[in-house]
Amino acid sequence: MYTPAATRTLRTGETLEIGAVLAPDDDHAPLVRPILAHKSHNEQWHLDEVFAGRVGPLETRFYLGRLNNRAICNIMVSEFGGIGIVSHVYTAPEYRRKGIARLVMAEQMADFNDRGGQYLTLSTGFDTHPYHLYHDFGFRSVVPESGHMKYMGNTAFETEHFRVDAARVIPGDWKHWPSLNVLCAQAGPPYLRNVGLGHIGPRMFEGAYLRMMKQTREGDDVQVRLVVTERGAVAGYATLVPDIRWRGETLLLDLTVHSAFTEQLKPLVESFALPAGRKVLCHVEPGDGPKTAALQHAGFINEAMLRHQFRSAGGTMDVEVHARYA
Repeated sequence: MYTPAATRTLRTGETLEIGAVLAPDDDHAPLVRPILAHKSHNEQWHLDEVFAGRVGPLETRFYLGRLNNRAICNIMVSEFGGIGIVSHVYTAPEYRRKGIARLVMAEQMADFNDRGGQYLTLSTGFDTHPYHLYHDFGFRSVVPESGHMKYMGNTAFETEHFRVDAARVIPGDWKHWPSLNVLCAQAGPPYLRNVGLGHIGPRMFEGAYLRMMKQTREGDDVQVRLVVTERGAVAGYATLVPDIRWRGETLLLDLTVHSAFTEQLKPLVESFALPAGRKVLCHVEPGDGPKTAALQHAGFINEAMLRHQFRSAGGTMDVEVHARYA
């Protein structure tokens, strides 16, 4: 479905038409896909899934700026339950420096707020032109001097979102992808979030999630789990992937939960069908009792200590390596 939003006159005198395509939409897919033809193989796969209607209840909108019926600017928002991920913000090179992205984003943000939207995340380069564009629309760095940004319509949103509630563990899906990135935007401990993905501290789970969803669909040796509350908040997640350092023969288990949901660590570990005859490694910050207990219950042992392994919280941090071989 295509919804016209506004027409704006550029400094050049050209008339910019702004509107949004809500996928799936066979009629308007040819309008969207050319402006995103430069995207990666995994991103093209995701767009295929979107336009084929295979992303479940996740809503995907493409906010377009058009000249002469050609899309020359795009902003994509993947959204569910008032939470969204902003991505694929792109203006064709020959049309840059005309304020087009700002005009399109004004309509995108107005539409998001008018529909009761509450929270958006995105990733860009810190202190770049796009960073300042997003800052002008209310986005703020998740941590100082970071291009990982969030927008909150209500300053109390995160507190309410992570209010203690009953929760369950489910396989990774598209519906909860935006809420997963709310969790990934939380600052503070634990700092060691996901070794397999290289996530130390807050980090967008965007492109890597596309890749992992594709791998799970194709039957690769990859598993993703989410801790989801009764209200639909993602309060934790875990991944099980082959460790490429060891030809994929060893597996890496990574799990992290919000501090209010540490009791979900045990069911999170138990949700995986850990294969027999393959070693599984999991990395833990020293002193993380709940995570250590959950791993020990599943048969992991503390196998090694890596001293001064990474920098965080103003210093260097050690890492424990827990292992299971059954």
